[in-house]
Amino acid sequence: MSDMKAKAAVKKSAKRRSPVLAAVRGTFTVRDMNRQPQSLLTAAQKLGRVIIRSRSGGNFVLTPEISTPNKRVQEAEAYCQRLVEMRGKLRSMGFVPPSVSDSEKIARMIAGEEP
Repeated sequence: MSDMKAKAAVKKSAKRRSPVLAAVRGTFTVRDMNRQPQSLLTAAQKLGRVIIRSRSGGNFVLTPEISTPNKRVQEAEAYCQRLVEMRGKLRSMGFVPPSVSDSEKIARMIAGEEP
C-alpha cells in the first residue's frame, strides 16, 4: 500500500458562535473611556446617559446631545404644513376634489389617450 497517496489531515474549522447581544452597561471607568470610547458612546446613545467613575471616586454623567433637524428637514415640514392649511382653506371655500374616476380620466386626457 505504499503506492497510495496519503491524504493530509483535514483541519476542522471551529464553529463560530453567533454573537450574543451583551447587556449595555450604564457605568464605566476612566480607563474604559480611554480604551473603549465607542462602547461608551454607544451605551450613552442607547440608555440616554452613562455614569463615568473617576479614579478619585467622583462620578460624571455623559448624556448625548439631542440633535436638531437640519434646515432641509425643517423646510420640508413647513412646506407640508402649508399644503395642509391650503387644502383646508380650499375646502372651506367650497372646493370639492375630483373623484378617483375623474382623476383617471384627466390623466388619460393629459396622456393624449382620450379627447
